[in-house]
Amino acid sequence: MRPITILALAGLFGLFPFHARAQDLDIAGDVRCLVVGMKISALTDATYKSAGMMISMYYFGRLDAHVPKLDIEDLIVKEVTTMTQSDFGSEAKRCGGNLTTKGQEMTKIGEDLIERGQKMGPQSSGPVK
Repeated sequence: MRPITILALAGLFGLFPFHARAQDLDIAGDVRCLVVGMKISALTDATYKSAGMMISMYYFGRLDAHVPKLDIEDLIVKEVTTMTQSDFGSEAKRCGGNLTTKGQEMTKIGEDLIERGQKMGPQSSGPVK
């Protein structure tokens, strides 16, 4: 093989461990968000309970989508036993911020779809019969 090809392949293979570590960090962060959501959903206040359920469902779905055969239960136990109250507070802010951003994206998509529908006229006013 030519030296340039070998260097290029070595560079590509060198990225794989970094990608795997980044993915592991994303998984750990999502599990921590799931834990935050579960703790919040256990509160008695209905608003917090609802927010906690949304956080839990969102992050559970993310985890399942990224790694379908992931042993989420063991990861939850690991995070619950290592998270401090300070960790919980900072993770709640991070996770809530991420979910707020997604909510804003969904709102924008909804507004854009309404605008597109209005431009399309009456033929787009309802379901096909």
